[in-house]
Amino acid sequence: MKHRIVVLGAGYAGAYVAGNLVRRLSSADTEITVVNAEPDFVQRMRMHQLATGQMVEAPRLADVFAGTRIRLRPARVTEVDPERRIVTVADADGGGVLGYDTLVYALGSRGDVERVPGVAEHGFDIAARPSALRLRQRLDDLDGRDEGGRV
Repeated sequence: MKHRIVVLGAGYAGAYVAGNLVRRLSSADTEITVVNAEPDFVQRMRMHQLATGQMVEAPRLADVFAGTRIRLRPARVTEVDPERRIVTVADADGGGVLGYDTLVYALGSRGDVERVPGVAEHGFDIAARPSALRLRQRLDDLDGRDEGGRV
């Protein structure tokens, strides 16, 4: 039976680990699955550029992993059970359970805008595409006022 490796998250860390593992480990002995909620690779370190109006490419993960033996599972992780060595996921088809022998947890982080009053309404982060685009829209709105000034 093959050693099952499940990588949660396909950002810089998850994609890097999966790529290294697939190059170093034998296909006869291992199978590698990457689980990611978004279909695209988000270049998080470049979200500030997206917020300021520059185009930032978001390659499809299916294309990134094409030609490798990495299996991509587009789904959101809903539960990790380390005792049973399973990950429960939700996707458009309802989801399922993935068993693993080795788990790589690379889901990244996000800001908690709920704990500080006013942050959700008035603050901006650039940790992901939707939030960077929200800031971009706000900056465009400010620019459209013809009131001068700079950010």
